[in-house]
Amino acid sequence: MSKGPQDLSLAEKLDNAIKQLGSWYRISIIIVLVGLAALSGIISMSQFYFHDEIRKHGYIDEIYVQDKDITVLAFIPYTSDIFPAEGIVALYITQVWLTYGNGVVIALLSFLFVWVTFRGKAHTQEFESIERQFIRQSYLVNFETSVPEGQTKVEKILNEAIHVFPTLKEIQRKAKQKQSKIPYKLDQKINGDTIDGIVSTKKGDFIVKFYDRTVTTSDIKNLVTMLSKSRDKIFRVLCVAKDYDEELQSNKLIGIMDELPKYFKLDLIFEEEHGYSMLWID
Repeated sequence: MSKGPQDLSLAEKLDNAIKQLGSWYRISIIIVLVGLAALSGIISMSQFYFHDEIRKHGYIDEIYVQDKDITVLAFIPYTSDIFPAEGIVALYITQVWLTYGNGVVIALLSFLFVWVTFRGKAHTQEFESIERQFIRQSYLVNFETSVPEGQTKVEKILNEAIHVFPTLKEIQRKAKQKQSKIPYKLDQKINGDTIDGIVSTKKGDFIVKFYDRTVTTSDIKNLVTMLSKSRDKIFRVLCVAKDYDEELQSNKLIGIMDELPKYFKLDLIFEEEHGYSMLWID
């Protein structure tokens, strides 16, 4: 049985809010673009038919009035059997104003497009910032205060991660409807290296990499390089080890992690006897 909105966790509600904001943002942009295209098309077609009609009966030309020292627009008909020239000139001037009006409206819609884009991105970034803070707090609460459950080390850490990441929670909910466990792949080879666990999500692969030795800065860099060469989209990577070298546990850690050439989130986790503790939350 699927959950209603009132049954969702705060993290899931926040994740849904970000998705809905993104959808409305895209819809607003589409409406603006359609409005621009429709308005431009209508005015352009009216100009085309007007000039086509003019060419059938005569042409517009500028005439210099010497005694008044002015230049006026005049319609020069091909024959005398034609509607008044003054009316043609008035229509022509109207078309000129329509052209200017077209430019003004396009400018206003363009401003609306820029405004919607800017505000949409600003609100999305704000929601994502709140989500990152929530994930950090959830990490600390769930990973450092609870005892992991599961048959294997991959299953244990995924059972903890489910309570942190709404994307994994959604997969777990669908798996429960089918009376099965969250689907994941074990011991996958990526560019010659073995990845202990991979969960495929809408946002990309959720990857778990265990080390049975002390992890060094070089190990982290090699992991990032190896995963960056993968063609698969990566959502997040959990690096889990019993120990990290002194450099990674020093105040140099921030600089090391910030300089890594990665497009995905990478977390460093201590594997302890009865649970986990966090070294770095990206």
